[in-house]
Amino acid sequence: MPDSNPKYAGRPSVCRNCGALIGAGENSCHVCGAPLQQASPPALPLHERYALGFARAVLSRPYIFSIVFLVANLFVFMLMWESSGMSSTVLWSAFPESVLLAYGAKTNYLIHFEHQYWRFVTPIFVHVNLLHVFVNMYSLWVIGPWVEKLYGSAKFVVFWVVTGVAGVLASYLTVIPGAHPGLIGSFLIKTGDMVPSAGASGALFGLIGVLFVFGLKYRRELPEGFKRAFGTGLVPVILLNLGIGFLGRGFIDNAAHVGGLLSGAALASVVSYKRPGRPTSVMIAWRVLQIAALLLVLVCFYMAARRSG
Repeated sequence: MPDSNPKYAGRPSVCRNCGALIGAGENSCHVCGAPLQQASPPALPLHERYALGFARAVLSRPYIFSIVFLVANLFVFMLMWESSGMSSTVLWSAFPESVLLAYGAKTNYLIHFEHQYWRFVTPIFVHVNLLHVFVNMYSLWVIGPWVEKLYGSAKFVVFWVVTGVAGVLASYLTVIPGAHPGLIGSFLIKTGDMVPSAGASGALFGLIGVLFVFGLKYRRELPEGFKRAFGTGLVPVILLNLGIGFLGRGFIDNAAHVGGLLSGAALASVVSYKRPGRPTSVMIAWRVLQIAALLLVLVCFYMAARRSG
């Protein structure tokens, strides 16, 4: 004999017709014969069902290249540490300038006079010390998956590379030797090219610009939670980071941050995102641009390695 009889599984209930006690597992009242009415949970309001479906559709999408870029940045960082003798001191201070330049950090002199144009791309994957790479990679882990899930991997790769290059270009253009920018102007303008510039923060600000415009552009169709997270919800984050940049304008490359932010906003203003429920096919043009962006990164690092070797 089985230990439990499935006929009596469940809990007893009360007949709503006559008030008699109905045994566990019974489908009708044994007194009046009325069928047992199963209580159904109340239906969610339409807007809550839409929000839940939207969130599920977006959150279930992959974010492969967010992880790829995170691993690539850490891999380059480990190579730089190995080239620096794996000293624990340089992890907290800074890698030697010779190592930074060998791996492709930006310096106006080498770009302008020696035409090393790959330095507009390679700095996106180069970091100065452990704190620098940790902050940027944590930011990528938080922001990157959202952009990749909303826009797809092809557009995400293009956003990352284009806004990163835009940040480096803005940094290059705002180095003005002999300038006297004053307190406000010094936020963007640098009077010398003494220290190599590097980091993924320009591309990260680009992703913030994408999410900011995304929230504004599609505010009429987004669920409430997405409206609060993106668009105007990012204003405090942007202002806080720009404020930190102003306080640290002597060593923070604010021009790269602003260049990345504005280029990301510009891209998002003309590029549509992948709406839930729509076909997930990627236009061939975006796939070609994705491959071209990845090849550009590889070629630039090959040129940097070839030059330093």
